[in-house]
Amino acid sequence: MFSSPFVSLAENSLALVNTLLLKIDEDEKVALVQKQNAKLILSLFKVVASILLAVLVASIPFVIYLILSNKTYQDLDFTSLASILTLSIGSTLGFFIPIKRKNTEGYSELSKLLHRMALNNYAIAYKLFKKEAKKLSKKGIKIKPQFVIVSGLARSGTTSLMNRLSENKVFRSLDYSNMPFLTAPNVWKKFYNPKGNEKKERSHNDGIMIGLESNEALEEYFLKILENDSYINENALESYELTEENYKDYIKYQAVVRNNNESIYLAKNNNFLLRYESIRKLNADFLIVFMYREPLSHAASLLEKHKQYSKMQKEDPFVLEYMNWLGHHEFGLNQKPFQFSDSKMSFNEDKLNLDYWLQVWINYYSYLLTIQKENVLFIDYDIYCNEPNQVLESIYRKLKLKVDGLDFQSFENKREVNSVCSQELQQKALKIYKDLKLSTTA
Repeated sequence: MFSSPFVSLAENSLALVNTLLLKIDEDEKVALVQKQNAKLILSLFKVVASILLAVLVASIPFVIYLILSNKTYQDLDFTSLASILTLSIGSTLGFFIPIKRKNTEGYSELSKLLHRMALNNYAIAYKLFKKEAKKLSKKGIKIKPQFVIVSGLARSGTTSLMNRLSENKVFRSLDYSNMPFLTAPNVWKKFYNPKGNEKKERSHNDGIMIGLESNEALEEYFLKILENDSYINENALESYELTEENYKDYIKYQAVVRNNNESIYLAKNNNFLLRYESIRKLNADFLIVFMYREPLSHAASLLEKHKQYSKMQKEDPFVLEYMNWLGHHEFGLNQKPFQFSDSKMSFNEDKLNLDYWLQVWINYYSYLLTIQKENVLFIDYDIYCNEPNQVLESIYRKLKLKVDGLDFQSFENKREVNSVCSQELQQKALKIYKDLKLSTTA
């Protein structure tokens, strides 16, 4: 595609700036700068070559015209109709070259470039955060130890619960309109502040409607920056200790998102368990809500989405790129289970087998049962479906918030599981499920 060299030039130019901003050993930085500089020179060469190729293609009609008319270049009259037609044909030839384009729903080539430039460069993104945090601090925006996290294994109802909580204006969250400048949402809002909130069904095809003002699990990108992706290895997401320094940045980031002193920061983050214990040691006041679901139907739902997203990502690699940016490794081609520090869990290598997803469920929820329970709510998905108002009231009570007029309708989401699975794994999962129900708050 002719635009690719120009896209690469833009990406590599910004990547070089990002490398220069890295806080690493100088010798290491010099090596990285040299490597990035070589990429930049190569992309510049490709741009020049593309321009020369375009000129060559555009000149073909002139050459043909000169040959057929037995004229020389000096004989050409560029004001004549023949010359103008020849120039027009030559300049439009490139548009008729067949180019296979990948189907990226809702994202133009320019939009994809903007996402890559904003989200691939951690050092620049961090600088933008620090600048915005400093500005808001001067305005009197304070950090707050109280915040709310909705978490759980994917497909446990976390998106639905967060969306219903966020209808209460006491909460403030990241939403799709903050993409792709997630570390500077208030500055970005000055340039991009879409009006209206037209909604469509999200890509999960699960009936949940989303728009640009819909809240989503976006804060993980900032935590990825703080750790420079160190907890994301080839095969798993590893639990780790969030340092006090990085925790302070995380709390400042929440203040940036809130942009006032009255709101309570709310986020959905299915990876939060990876660093939960270390954050709890630093903050006893925040509330976390863990959702869980009957293991067999939950595993079947994960398997279904894994198949769906694997197909989607093969057809459109930008979907995979997008999910990787946001730390979404729940399913798809880059799916990764959690690896907790004391876990000895081994996984079935066949991710198209229901047993693998039962193992993912067992691994997550067996660890969840071991955590500190202070300011923790366990919510049963089935109870939430049947009695959503009661569940929301229990959360508001825990936060000491008054709320009136909750009128959410119950809904049913029963799933028949036809796949064969290990009886041993099923029994183990059901035992954990029973223990979770004993710990359930609502």
